[in-house]
Amino acid sequence: MEVKCPQCGAAVSVIEGQMFLTCGYCSSAIYLDRGKVVFHYMLKPTLDQSAADASLRRWMAGSKTVKGLETEAQITVREFIYFPVWYFKVKNNDAESIKIQPAMPTPIPDIKDMPIPAGDLRFYDSKDEGNPAIKQPQVLYTSALEWLSGEGVNPANITQSSLVHIPLYIFHYRYKDNEYSAVLDGSSGKVMAVEFPSKSEMPYLLVGGGATVLFFIEGMSMDFPGVLVVYLITAIFVIIAAAFVAEKV
Repeated sequence: MEVKCPQCGAAVSVIEGQMFLTCGYCSSAIYLDRGKVVFHYMLKPTLDQSAADASLRRWMAGSKTVKGLETEAQITVREFIYFPVWYFKVKNNDAESIKIQPAMPTPIPDIKDMPIPAGDLRFYDSKDEGNPAIKQPQVLYTSALEWLSGEGVNPANITQSSLVHIPLYIFHYRYKDNEYSAVLDGSSGKVMAVEFPSKSEMPYLLVGGGATVLFFIEGMSMDFPGVLVVYLITAIFVIIAAAFVAEKV
């Protein structure tokens, strides 16, 4: 059996059951899906394990998470994988866009929005064979095309199709007897988490609601310009209360 190289058009021999190929003429790495012959790339990681740990801790210390998470959370599992995605270049008039579809099930919606720098891509080669961190695609090329069509992409406008393995660090951590997980892009350092211990919104709502009621009462019961002085005093107390909540929550 032979297939045509998507880069140079040369015939490449295929052994039955073989999925990963290399063109003998242009050295392109090829992935053979039942629906399509496409380029096969690996995205090089820019972070090692220690840098990934540091990026996760910085995210834990951010504004979205509960105070003290970066020091109190206990990481229980660390895993590094190469996650497979279908990578499409789509031509729209004179512009070109990139569309990404996961090639295996994932609960992380941000996977589709991950940046994939073309300069950091390299062809899959023989050194990658047998690497347990490289996860095999479970979603067919044809299925990925159907998803793109459902998002309004015309398959006729696709100029290049590739299978790309992206580096991900997967963390499982414990915080106050609850288990959470986070996925970190090993190329950009971005953290993707579906569920995490976030800050409670109730204290902020109480401060904001209380301030609104006070300003309303003061405005209805006092005349100008005296009300401006009261407004100023109230605003100072509101700012102090907001700062206290931000420090404690």
